[in-house]
Amino acid sequence: MLHWLRKAARAGILECLYLDRDIRSVSHTERLLYSNSVKKKEKKWYALLKFDENDMLGVFGERAGAAAFEGKEVRFQRGEGTGERRKDFRLCVRFCPLSHENAAFLREVFTFTSPSSLYGTAATFGAGDRLGIASSGIIRAARHYRVSPVLAQQSVRELALTGRNFVQVLDDATWAVFREGYERPWGADGDHLKNDDEVTRAITAGYTMITADVSESINEHFLHEQTRNLQVAFAGLDFDYRNAVKKQYARDEIILGNGERVGFTQEELLRVVLAYRDAAGHAVRLHKAAENASQNKKFDFELSIDETSAPTSVIAHHFIAQELRRNGIMPISVAPHFAGEFQKGIDYIGDEMEFENSLRLHAAVAREFGYKLSVHSGSDKFRVFPIIGRVTGGRFHIKTSGTHWLEALGIVARRAPSFFRTVAESAIRGFENARVHYHVSVTESVLDSLDGIPDARLADVLSDPCARQVLHITYGEIMQDKNMRKQLYSILRTYREDYWKALVTHVEKHLDSLGVPHLAD
Repeated sequence: MLHWLRKAARAGILECLYLDRDIRSVSHTERLLYSNSVKKKEKKWYALLKFDENDMLGVFGERAGAAAFEGKEVRFQRGEGTGERRKDFRLCVRFCPLSHENAAFLREVFTFTSPSSLYGTAATFGAGDRLGIASSGIIRAARHYRVSPVLAQQSVRELALTGRNFVQVLDDATWAVFREGYERPWGADGDHLKNDDEVTRAITAGYTMITADVSESINEHFLHEQTRNLQVAFAGLDFDYRNAVKKQYARDEIILGNGERVGFTQEELLRVVLAYRDAAGHAVRLHKAAENASQNKKFDFELSIDETSAPTSVIAHHFIAQELRRNGIMPISVAPHFAGEFQKGIDYIGDEMEFENSLRLHAAVAREFGYKLSVHSGSDKFRVFPIIGRVTGGRFHIKTSGTHWLEALGIVARRAPSFFRTVAESAIRGFENARVHYHVSVTESVLDSLDGIPDARLADVLSDPCARQVLHITYGEIMQDKNMRKQLYSILRTYREDYWKALVTHVEKHLDSLGVPHLAD
């Protein structure tokens, strides 16, 4: 700490803070701190400081008084000039670790470091940061666009595989927001939550959005059941509920907000009601759990119905939206299962025209009920990004996650090729176990023949779709190995600016393809 202070004094940083001058006028500032993080409040300066191992929060003032932040206080004094021109130069500096306690208090001091509801925002970009170090790169890209990032976005499964928890993920996002001086709204999403306990944990941790995954309550077998069995099952439902459904859909067609008419048979209606009724009830229960945990604080509610074996029909989407409305729930977004395949880490697979026709109808349902469409496994879907942006009128939520992990591995391949080979070997070993949780179409991967690829071309491996999917879904194998985890973080810590620059390029490519306007537009 004293070494940092001496270097900061020689660079003129401490003098700028003492005299309330713009610190960005000092050369070599970025070697010692993140200049965008420098903030002043109530006669104290705050900044995120750079150290070899871990960044620290620095609180600077003429007097002590930052005791609410846990850390070590150091008094610095230097005399300047001689004789009459001499003046004392005193600063009290508190060096604070990036702990949960300090993150929580930082959110009180600077409210922009807290997530908020993004309800009413046109374009939102979910950036699941599995490592906890990607958010700075995502912010640096997003700050130039009319988009709000959801920086803390993890599912319970991802947390288990990465050895993190909801609180740690949120704290990592908070420090990134402060590091970048990002004062626009951002969100925190407890992703794919399936029960009351998971919802409560996320909301209690400070998350402002939950994605309710009701896939386990979708009774898909009714979509293929014999007609006689459908009639028997429907007759077993509550009498008043049956009559309400028949009245709602008495015309055998729905007229969407764009004027299009979608017809259906009564048998199709029975299939949808029986398949999705329990899922709607599941959604209502999860929403109630969030309400109870939120203590009247506003939260955003997304419904995921995309974890099914077949695309969501328009009538099914309309029915579940109607059920949410009937129960007084206004979601921020709904994620249907769209036509085609949205596999992890690779581009869209399927017919683009079929996708556009399907998307147009789903977007009309979303507009009728006042929410946005959400596209899951949305990273790298460049073939259909322009369609999504155009058909939704720029109102959408895109969820990404593993693509930022792949960008990290790209840095490893370039900077530490030997370790990348170790990662690839681990990924190959763990692939069969990992693929149980994901829908991927891996045939033969270039990872199987890495010995023939020179170090200088290792990063090219990440252009191969099969290699991308193998590396994408086996992150848990690497993160749960203590030695590999430690080495990975060490490499990315050393080359963090390279990583963030790569993320800026990658995220900007996504946002440009989606047609998200630049702030200057």
